[in-house]
Amino acid sequence: MTSDAAALEITTAMRQGRDFRASKFGNGVGYAEFAVHDYKLTPAMAYTVNYGLAGLIKAHQQVFKRKVGRNFRVRFRIFGKFEDYAEYSKVRYGKTVEKNLLGFFSGSTKEIVSWKQDPRLTWRLVPTLLHEGCHSIMDEMFGTLPFWMVEGSADWLGEAPAWLQKADGLRRDQHNRWIRLNDMRKKDRLPDLRVYLLSNSYKQWNKMFDDNTGMGYDIGWSIFDFFMTTHPQSTAFLGAVVNDPAVLRGRRNGKMEAAFVQAIDKNWQGGINLLEKGWHTWIQRKSTAAEQTLRQERAKQRR
Repeated sequence: MTSDAAALEITTAMRQGRDFRASKFGNGVGYAEFAVHDYKLTPAMAYTVNYGLAGLIKAHQQVFKRKVGRNFRVRFRIFGKFEDYAEYSKVRYGKTVEKNLLGFFSGSTKEIVSWKQDPRLTWRLVPTLLHEGCHSIMDEMFGTLPFWMVEGSADWLGEAPAWLQKADGLRRDQHNRWIRLNDMRKKDRLPDLRVYLLSNSYKQWNKMFDDNTGMGYDIGWSIFDFFMTTHPQSTAFLGAVVNDPAVLRGRRNGKMEAAFVQAIDKNWQGGINLLEKGWHTWIQRKSTAAEQTLRQERAKQRR
């Protein structure tokens, strides 16, 4: 740890979450509250995050048929230096972070911790904040949900807004995701869908994907995309499964993932086996479209 990181003072107010400040959005108060450290939060940035959160909350309510409380707020702690982000994470949460962990949400303190990101990857900050904001929204709506769905839905919904899709870095990242997934499909390396849906930890993802946790996110993101964009009935199906009485009981008895899988297998026409075939076909289609788009973009650059 550098001397700069060691100099970070973690105050009582930080520990107790009393240093967050409300933000303006339109003519009122936004959903976002911020605590910043050596980071300049511009009015435009605050507006962007609040605009994104408002859309995400609406999208979650439409899909999952739940609402957030009137006083619900999403709390963001943003550091300007990675060293301070790492120091705070270690001291406050006993969490060792690397630069590939762009941010995280704590269910115990209800805060999101992140940093401004490397200079060449600053475009990742807003999607990261909104991804973690999705965790906060889902925590408010449900508490605990299946592990893959928590991460997959946050990845998808956090990147879904059309105004975010205009960012070149994000679009290329998504195209490359589909191409990577299709490469796995062609090599028969996609995980057994039932086994993946039963996973409940990063440790299991590490074992499943040879220590490449990021692939677990890619898989969950693609499954959620399948439910959200193939057909309106697929989206309605996912919302119904989340609110299925057996799944709700599973949340209470610690068998949520198993209950979720059973509900899908029972209610999806053809069960999980047919769902898995549809998911593979979807990956192939999205990859083909991504490769075509990237070829067109490269051709434009050569002109």
